[in-house]
Amino acid sequence: MKKNAKILFFVFLFAVVMIILFGWVLPVVFQYYLHNTYIRGITQLLIFSIVVLAKRFTWKNNLVYVIAVFTLFSMMIDTVGNPVFNKPLEWMVSPVGELQVMQDINHYGPGEYVIADNITILKQSGEVLELSTVWLYLYRFMQYMVLYLLVGTLLGAISRMRPQQGMMLTQTAGDQPLTAEQEQRAAAEMKRRGEAGNTPYLPPDDILDTVRQMKKDGKLIPAIKLVRQHSSLSLGEAKQYVERL
Repeated sequence: MKKNAKILFFVFLFAVVMIILFGWVLPVVFQYYLHNTYIRGITQLLIFSIVVLAKRFTWKNNLVYVIAVFTLFSMMIDTVGNPVFNKPLEWMVSPVGELQVMQDINHYGPGEYVIADNITILKQSGEVLELSTVWLYLYRFMQYMVLYLLVGTLLGAISRMRPQQGMMLTQTAGDQPLTAEQEQRAAAEMKRRGEAGNTPYLPPDDILDTVRQMKKDGKLIPAIKLVRQHSSLSLGEAKQYVERL
């Protein structure tokens, strides 16, 4: 009985959440998103920044593809733009007349919208010159591409400066010298294994040649990592082993 009551309660709770979400929250957000000229650009720029920082995209790591995708989607979603984004376009057409970029939103029923973008130039004589929306798409494409290029370059530089956790831990472990206690533990462990006849598995000769060359080249950390990958030595033992080669 209690189990059935819990199931009915969760079904009722789920239905209430869906009704509130789709009947009130999403329509309000959608209406705000449609009629606010700034929210579209801010939202897309915020999503772009989160993606670039989260995935550590740089110019050497597929940032150009991210910029291309976001530029195309932004051109289609935010064709009308906002007064700030349209300022350069206003300056370009100012010798001809006053730029007017408008978006007509027609609501025919629940969830049925028809959105039409219009771009016109109002001349000083009062004549209205209608332009093709193709020019607006081209301008919006160039505008978002330049914006994402600048922001992507800045965020890419920030991503390069952020240390990767795994790399930081590896370099820290390899760069810091072992304490006296760690040296004693490593030596005692190797001695114990030798006395017990449990000789640790060591790297083969071809790997040792590579390790020796890496040590000569000053690449101590990669050499220690290579020894650990091809042996059963601990970090301290691998460090001592490389230093004794």
